[in-house]
Amino acid sequence: MRRNIKLGGIGLLVLALGWSQSVLAERIELRQEVEFKWQTFTVATMEFAVSIPATNEGIAAPADAGASDSQIRIIGKTKGPLRWMQDYQATVEYLRSKDIGAGSAFRLQGTDNGDPEQRAIRFFPDQLPAVEIFNDSTAAEPLIPSEEWAGNTENPLAVFAAILQSAVQGRSCAYDTWGFDGKRRYRLQATDRGAEAGALQGVSEPEASAQVTSDTPRPYQCALTLYAQGRQTAGNPEHRDVPGWKSRFASLWPFSDTDREIVFHLGVSRSLGGEPSAVTLQKIVIPTSLGAIVAKAP
Repeated sequence: MRRNIKLGGIGLLVLALGWSQSVLAERIELRQEVEFKWQTFTVATMEFAVSIPATNEGIAAPADAGASDSQIRIIGKTKGPLRWMQDYQATVEYLRSKDIGAGSAFRLQGTDNGDPEQRAIRFFPDQLPAVEIFNDSTAAEPLIPSEEWAGNTENPLAVFAAILQSAVQGRSCAYDTWGFDGKRRYRLQATDRGAEAGALQGVSEPEASAQVTSDTPRPYQCALTLYAQGRQTAGNPEHRDVPGWKSRFASLWPFSDTDREIVFHLGVSRSLGGEPSAVTLQKIVIPTSLGAIVAKAP
């Protein structure tokens, strides 16, 4: 029998306030707008729309995983100090459907300092990504996939989906792969963070009963690292030359000269039957050389 379960805020780079969300049967559905702040400045805004299975099909998917439709849509814009360095806005999508089969699609459409950008890439298990559309303001051609990529290069938004699914399932979020967005290929590593990560597993029955009847969500933490070492980029360097003090804000950009870590602080509540009843992203912290960027609902 299919069950309707209300899911509190679950998201990526979001503090869960004002969600429109649910877990309908075995799916995670959510919508949320968030702001990223550095000190008192808003440096970016994002709108998230997610509809994915509650079980993990985003990474190392079986051949028939495409039977379940999945979509993640993120609309992002730079603001304030970050916009002084890079005026960027884009809609990025992750898609899985019966039409795609066992694979997934990555799509991007936006503007970079006023110049239009568009990308479309298809991913299939154990095959090289296929770039179908590539229009970029700083690269005339996409980064060409090479043979050693086969089997270890993923749709980067699949990692986002897997973190959400790990939180719902109460299991480890650990994973190590390479993401490819048409312009860049970079290592992505998700790791459990803190003693409470995935702590809904392996607890005694009395402890579990106390946890599921409590109004306080059980902490769940996961860190996602985007590595600079080994990253390949098509076209010009990541940052245009900017004069004077503005160049300091380059460290706020996700693809800077150093590794970028994103730490998710989630909370997971469960019903008396042990089913997930609420998942909240309590805080997201992105350390930079200029101080942390913290994401919350506006």
